[in-house]
Amino acid sequence: MTTTNTSLNLKVAQSLVLCHYATTAPATTALNRSASARAITSAGAEKDAARLYNTILAAKGTAVGKAISLQQRTGVAVRRFGMLCQTGGFYLRVKDVGEVQNVFDDAMVELDTIREDILATYPDLLNIIKGRLAGFANEVNIPSATEVASKFTMRLSVINRPVSVNEAVLTGLTEEVANRVRADSQRQIEEDFRTSHAGPVRDLKKVIEDFTDAMRNADRLHLTQFDKLREEAKRVKNLNFLDLPEIDEVVRLAADAAALPIGIPTRDERAVIAAKADKAISKADETLAALGL
Repeated sequence: MTTTNTSLNLKVAQSLVLCHYATTAPATTALNRSASARAITSAGAEKDAARLYNTILAAKGTAVGKAISLQQRTGVAVRRFGMLCQTGGFYLRVKDVGEVQNVFDDAMVELDTIREDILATYPDLLNIIKGRLAGFANEVNIPSATEVASKFTMRLSVINRPVSVNEAVLTGLTEEVANRVRADSQRQIEEDFRTSHAGPVRDLKKVIEDFTDAMRNADRLHLTQFDKLREEAKRVKNLNFLDLPEIDEVVRLAADAAALPIGIPTRDERAVIAAKADKAISKADETLAALGL
């Protein structure tokens, strides 16, 4: 395997930012202290032996469920532009910030609409919840429509480039301590960055494995499976921030397997395609091992 320099050099660092996507949402359950106490007393148990929670919000098929789904979908969508950092957030190319912001802004517009839907439909939802809770309804605090709608939030923040500790912070330290902090800071950044490259490789490997399974076992083969693998290979190539040739080779092998056939492939042709995909999987495993991951 080719030996590569996985250090985060200045050119790469200046092309990246660290982003964070965060959400808040109302609790869908509440602790019922009265019912918990009754259950403990009935069982003759110690006071902390049991806690009973009641469902106070219904998600499935409601505006609340739509808000939860939107938060999840938005998180997946924005993170696919970058690589997850093991200490939080995700690395993103500066050139992709605008596109990520557009995805987020569209989601915020949709969230505003869903909040209005929550306010409009909450009386009906409240009746359903109270009907399910029956006698429990008077023992737990059920939030108001405004409380529920306002607690659904999403936030996207762009942090400074992933660089080592600021030299100004080291002022006043002895030279020995400053050198140690400086070296540890740089080493941790490079370790986090190197580790982050494994995520896209694992993602691609999973898509290749699903593709291979379909080639060998699916009764009906959908050509969209080729499209999915090609798109994932393209995404991972774009995320190879360090230009590691090992990752490029995984991408090349995956793209070779995903070359669109003429017509629906026969069983024999599918076996040949699956064999090509197996090579990409092996290379992915080899690359992950070489990165120490």
